[in-house]
Amino acid sequence: MAVDTKKQLVDILLEQGKIKNEVAQNLRHLSNFEVENKLLTDHILEPTEITRAYAGLYNLPFISLANRRIPKETLELIPESLAREYKIIAYEVQREPTKTVRIAISQPVKLTDHLRETITNLEKEKGFKIELAITTMDDFLMAVSGYKTLAPTSSTPQTEKVNIPVQQVKTNYKTINLDQITIPYEVITKFPENIARKYQMVVFEAPHPSFIKVAVTDPDDKKVREILDFVKTKNDIVIEEYRVTPTEIERAMRFYNPEPITSPTPPKPIPQPVPPKPEPMPAPPKKEEPKEEPKPVPPPPPVKEKTEAVPEIGGPGSTQLIVPIENDLDKFVGETVKETSDLQRISETGNVPKIVAAAVILAVSKKASDIHIEAAEKNVRIRFRIDGLLKDVIRLPLEVQPAVVSRVKILSKLKIDESRIPQDGRFDCIAMGHAVDLRISTLPTVHGEKIAMRLLDKSAHLYTLEELGLTGHNLKVLLENMDKPYGLILSTGPTGSGKTTTLYAVLTRISNASVNIVTLEDPVEYEMAGINQCQIRPKIGFTFASGLRSILRQDPNIIMVGEIRDSETAALATHAALTGHLVLSTLHTNDAATTLPRLADMGVEPFFITSLINAIIGQRLVRKLCPKCKRQAHIPAPIFKEIEAEIEKFNLPKPYQFFEGAGCDECELGYKGRVGIFEVLTMSRSLENLVLERKPSSDIKNMAIKEGMITMKQDGLIKALKGLTTVNEVMRVITV
Repeated sequence: MAVDTKKQLVDILLEQGKIKNEVAQNLRHLSNFEVENKLLTDHILEPTEITRAYAGLYNLPFISLANRRIPKETLELIPESLAREYKIIAYEVQREPTKTVRIAISQPVKLTDHLRETITNLEKEKGFKIELAITTMDDFLMAVSGYKTLAPTSSTPQTEKVNIPVQQVKTNYKTINLDQITIPYEVITKFPENIARKYQMVVFEAPHPSFIKVAVTDPDDKKVREILDFVKTKNDIVIEEYRVTPTEIERAMRFYNPEPITSPTPPKPIPQPVPPKPEPMPAPPKKEEPKEEPKPVPPPPPVKEKTEAVPEIGGPGSTQLIVPIENDLDKFVGETVKETSDLQRISETGNVPKIVAAAVILAVSKKASDIHIEAAEKNVRIRFRIDGLLKDVIRLPLEVQPAVVSRVKILSKLKIDESRIPQDGRFDCIAMGHAVDLRISTLPTVHGEKIAMRLLDKSAHLYTLEELGLTGHNLKVLLENMDKPYGLILSTGPTGSGKTTTLYAVLTRISNASVNIVTLEDPVEYEMAGINQCQIRPKIGFTFASGLRSILRQDPNIIMVGEIRDSETAALATHAALTGHLVLSTLHTNDAATTLPRLADMGVEPFFITSLINAIIGQRLVRKLCPKCKRQAHIPAPIFKEIEAEIEKFNLPKPYQFFEGAGCDECELGYKGRVGIFEVLTMSRSLENLVLERKPSSDIKNMAIKEGMITMKQDGLIKALKGLTTVNEVMRVITV
């Protein structure tokens, strides 16, 4: 299977004429899986068209199994559990000249290294050759139902060699045309949308609080069975299952948006009152008994609770996730928190756990990166860092400070009785429907402990280099150096300048099935498909340095080290680059030029530095102008003259025109969001000589500028000229 690693699903669809160029451009920042979902959800393409495009992408044949009867002995060559896990099916056997088994894959995104290894093991174990093809999910589901007619596993010796238990399969399921049903919002939301999409199942009818009807594409899937059985047991509910196609499920997803549902009086699911917590199988006389017995019914979450969210159904219109209640902040607070006034109202109740939860929800709503809870002489101040700047949000009475600190410590599993030394911890939560990872730091001060919380939104999408603000010459230089098979690419800047996000964008650009990518991170900020991400744990000795030693034995092509913090990590990173690996990392320096002397100060030999550096990215984040309220700005003559001197060499159209924000109801003082300003330094003969002579960073920077490097200041001023930001904002973040 020869895969063009430079092409994505979008490229194939464009070549096949299935989508137009403007559609393709809007999809390029998405992964193949996200593109597939987007095209299906928006009804742009049919599943078969997308499947044929996958066949072109992976250079595999497309096969239709719609009217094909697959012999029993062919199906048995792949155990059912393996077939359902990877969505693959054996559909044909060729005996001559060599025994060859043809296998169809219905989810090409599952064509991972693990699946390839499994296929290789099957070839070795069974002694036959495997040829792959691509088929649709509908065809797969039709074909996989053939396992139901097979004899018990004891009479099928072909499957005994593979030590994977075959799951029990139900024999019959009802079918229904889901396209002909309008699903009320309060019904479909009994399963959270992410669960419905992931496992391809939706609730389409709820005639009674103890009875629901569920449409599912693959009722025999082991994970689906596990979830549905758990829901039944947990909620004392009867579930009637119907088999439907993946296309019908995708179309049903539109009902998760309540806007199209305009019926003012949706049908009520219950014709008469029922007890709040009905017994699962009550006898009629018991309905008139006192209600004392249901009180002890709600048990705590089971000890063997799964880390993955599972739907809980408690009554009409309810949608809940079985996670610890204190970590599901939306459910815990139980009311909307979108404005500071909402937090103020909750704070007046004196309920400290709800105050903390509401503060996190509001921070997520405002897209804050950090929360600071600070004890002062007379009160407790809560501040959010939004677009890089701290902003006062609310002040609490001083007497609640110990309780607030204790609450945060309980959530992050820190020592409540230890207030003399700093502590670090973390906890996961759900806020505004987002999965959020919070990194907690406590610091003793004269007025009490200060809390800093860093918010990492796990559901945030990965940015492209262009979206981050890398354009023109900077982007061209970086792309040229990303293609090198070994060397160092470093992203530099102060804390919070977006260094790690830039490295993720680089990884997204260069990741493909032919390379092994391993990362060492603290913390893992984004989860990326197709790469191996490791969370370092210094408390148990798993540091950047020790982790780097270990992953070098994992046969990596590309390594990302979250940060070069010490001489040992610097030495190991350069050694990895020297031995044929492409190494990406971050460093805390003021600009790109300062990085070279800094590495030398950390003990890296100048000769290695000059030999291994591919590119050094210096960066800052500036606030973006709000497009709604931006207006032309007046620049004082002395500053305008300085600007002209900086950007004159770029031959930009005159007269220069700059902008500012007036402020409106959609922005923060005229700004909304952030964008990066960059400089990209690459090695040259002149720069190598300066490094070898251990010249200061000022000499290195001047030479790099002379050789064509665009500085962060220049990049920022060009962005200001384009109306993306302001001159004041560029000057604020740049240290001259």
